[in-house]
Amino acid sequence: MSSTERIVFYLMLFVLWLSVFSGSSHEVVRKLPRQVSPPKRLFSSNSKEKKTGEATEVPTFFSRRNKDGKIINAFEKDAWFDIHSRQSGESSLDTKANLTIDPSLIKNNENISVVWEGVTNPTAKDIIALYCPEYSKDNEYIDYFNADVSSTYEQGHGEHWVQLVNFRADCEMRYFRNYSQDHQELVATSNIVKFEGGPEQPLQVHLALTGDPSEMRVMWVSGTNVTPVVKFSVDKSLSLVAEGKSQTYNGADLCFLNGMFIDPGYIHDVKLTGLKPYTTYYYSCGVEGHMSEIRSFKTAPPVGSDVSYKFIVYGDMGMSPAAHATAKYAFRDIMNGYEFIFHHGDISYARGYAYIWDQWHALIEPYASIAPYMVGIGNHEQDHLDVSDKDPSNVTGNGWHPWWGNYGDDSNGECGVPMFHRFHMPENGNHLWWYSYDYGMVHYIMMSTEHNMGVGSRQYSWLEKDLMSVNRSKTPWIILAGHRPMYTSELAISDLFVSYGMQHLFEDLLYKYRVDLALWAHYHSYERTCPVYRKKCQQDGITHITIGTAGKEEDTESYEKEDWSLFQRKDDPYGYGRVTIANRSALHWEYFVNSQDKVIDDVWLKKPKHVRSSTHERDTLF
Repeated sequence: MSSTERIVFYLMLFVLWLSVFSGSSHEVVRKLPRQVSPPKRLFSSNSKEKKTGEATEVPTFFSRRNKDGKIINAFEKDAWFDIHSRQSGESSLDTKANLTIDPSLIKNNENISVVWEGVTNPTAKDIIALYCPEYSKDNEYIDYFNADVSSTYEQGHGEHWVQLVNFRADCEMRYFRNYSQDHQELVATSNIVKFEGGPEQPLQVHLALTGDPSEMRVMWVSGTNVTPVVKFSVDKSLSLVAEGKSQTYNGADLCFLNGMFIDPGYIHDVKLTGLKPYTTYYYSCGVEGHMSEIRSFKTAPPVGSDVSYKFIVYGDMGMSPAAHATAKYAFRDIMNGYEFIFHHGDISYARGYAYIWDQWHALIEPYASIAPYMVGIGNHEQDHLDVSDKDPSNVTGNGWHPWWGNYGDDSNGECGVPMFHRFHMPENGNHLWWYSYDYGMVHYIMMSTEHNMGVGSRQYSWLEKDLMSVNRSKTPWIILAGHRPMYTSELAISDLFVSYGMQHLFEDLLYKYRVDLALWAHYHSYERTCPVYRKKCQQDGITHITIGTAGKEEDTESYEKEDWSLFQRKDDPYGYGRVTIANRSALHWEYFVNSQDKVIDDVWLKKPKHVRSSTHERDTLF
């Protein structure tokens, strides 16, 4: 036992001692097209951050920053203020001022120019605020920026560029002269900006595998619940048509409403069937008169087929500049033949600020709409402390909180609800929380580290049954993914507690059924182990890789020296993993770093010739 493990062990005993002795669902009104509600901004004292060393920032819609360049945290109340500019029936518009948005008809995620002129008595704290829908009250803004972003603001004019996503509504901006936090004066209102295609326009298009190589799932968002359709074929004639279903969720569906809720629109789900395996299809999705551009996808290879292929894996993305770089390079790889994405937890980091879901989906749409985007749950989508019956994963009470864990309010009230509605994974487990599928020579498993993983739990029983059913003559490789890592040498003590707990609960199970590769995230860094079992390198062990490097702020903790840890990187770690399934006995892992545009770590996994034992004694640490 290393010195760190001894410290952790005694800390855990102390925590255990303390634990022993220390004394509505809501029906959504549907309209055609959907009438978008103004955004609601709420704050709660329940919002807490539990992961040691992790920054808590949630960017505002415009990613506002302080003068020192540090991001303004939307979690903080002083990031926002109430706008009170007019009495009922009174206008305070400055007749000399003008505010213009150009262009006035835009595509989703397009930049616009915001120009103002003729403002009298301007101040540095004057603000220009965004309203979607345009009829929102003055205090129902999405975000704002100060007039002093322009060097000419003191002369009463300026220009600033911002990026808008389609909230399935028209938008406008308003200029307020800011005298104080308690009193602003409306100076000018802009022209209306509209989005191409209107509220019916298909947005956030993404694909998912179903586990059947003759199927593909297509999902998207719009402002209408007219029956969604996908037109598709092996050529661009799109002669085949499939219909699907639509659903949505409301702020009242969350475990508690915090941050800023924005109407998500209608989420459409169409499953294409009767497809030829490993075949390229063209498709367009939407409703009649409002169909998307034609895209293409490739179906999965037949189960067990000796097809070599490549895919991308990462966790912990969010909406930072690093996340944009990850999206850029991932798109390039998808265009160069990588076949799907495996994103295991901490997806958008919306955490109650719903505009981030719209921004994040727009970020990944270029490649998620041409390659399946497979997801798993992370602590920032799932965890909650409030007792609620709204958690769609069907947990009781406030979820799973083992005494050795650091499971808190990390979803800020979302408790898996947006994830559950926005993604539809294979249906052989518990929705997106745990599931599996076969793709060529590999059996893939996604699990939830935010739910009970112990013997007798629903998840453990499912995992054991799933592993028992794998036909290794068809799928000789087993790749498992979850969010929190089972093996880490990074010195975030509370997360080390969790890794030891995971080793105790189900490492034996993974070893018994010869899992080849275990992929984790949660740490915003990279680490690769040797083939390891019970903290010892051995030929028939499991290779564990932590790849939480897709964009969230890098970790600051140091590493403990461990014999089983072969490669670590926490400084400028941003990037992702590439996996090549070469053949039935060889798999190639690569760690690609965005800033260097190259692979800086790689390893070949090869099948051992002998068969491992299937029974082992358990560690007694717990």
